[in-house]
Amino acid sequence: MLSGVVHLKPRPSTVVEWCGKLGGEGGSLTSGISSGSLPTLDVVILPSHLIINPDSDSQDALDFPRNIPHPLSTMQTVLALAAIVPAALAQTYYGCYTEVPARALTGSSTIDYTTMTIGDCETYCTGLSFSLWGLEYGGECYCGDSLAQGSFPAFSTDCTMACAGDATEVCGGPNRLSLYGVSVDAPTVTPYPTPEPVEGPPVYEGCWTELPGPRALDGASAFSASDMTVDGCANYCLNNGFPWFGLEYSAECYCGTELNVNSTLALDEDCNMACTGDSSEVCGGSNRLSVWQWPAAV
Repeated sequence: MLSGVVHLKPRPSTVVEWCGKLGGEGGSLTSGISSGSLPTLDVVILPSHLIINPDSDSQDALDFPRNIPHPLSTMQTVLALAAIVPAALAQTYYGCYTEVPARALTGSSTIDYTTMTIGDCETYCTGLSFSLWGLEYGGECYCGDSLAQGSFPAFSTDCTMACAGDATEVCGGPNRLSLYGVSVDAPTVTPYPTPEPVEGPPVYEGCWTELPGPRALDGASAFSASDMTVDGCANYCLNNGFPWFGLEYSAECYCGTELNVNSTLALDEDCNMACTGDSSEVCGGSNRLSVWQWPAAV
């Protein structure tokens, strides 16, 4: 069984290509990541907050976020991880994580919107004896030894901003951290306290627009290509301490402590995609969120 994180050996920043396959009846990983013209292959193991469904041949078999490792199973699941691994000089990449208002990494920080690279951030943070470092907005570097409460794994596609000093590297995104560290184990995430008490079922707040930068609901997030439902998203967000939740693109669930003020109410018919786990339910639309809120008891 392979589990843990994607571990990259230090090397020049080049585009990381997936060239491996799962070979033999036992499904063993016969090759992994090749970088440039280097003949050697690095070991590939999963970030511990990701699950790969061993019974699925779909590239949509990723479930976010979890803290339960799962064995690799098919070539499709290897390919599905390709977007998660940035082209970078790195030690251990844990994935894309959400920022929080008081910072997910509360140690030292440095900002350079001209020359920042992942290697620069690593050197800065490890030089100060921090075990975690994260990059955001293309040029911001944050250090710490643990994640602050409320920071969760996010979708890999939320971290898409090129590093200011090397356009082939990814340095986070709007309110998203490309997170690295010295341990092979992903850092522990701590949810917000569950809002208590709540009164009655969640209330539907309408169809709202998604945002191009920070998401309309910027807390934890989850994905299921086969069994997303309104109740599933509702309970996931409540259990992680978020009273607001929204569903998008049939399979995506987003949580938050409040709805971003820049999100606007859309036409109800814009939310027209059936949930993957129950076709009788609506799970948002294209850049549209079916938004709900758990009511607080009076």
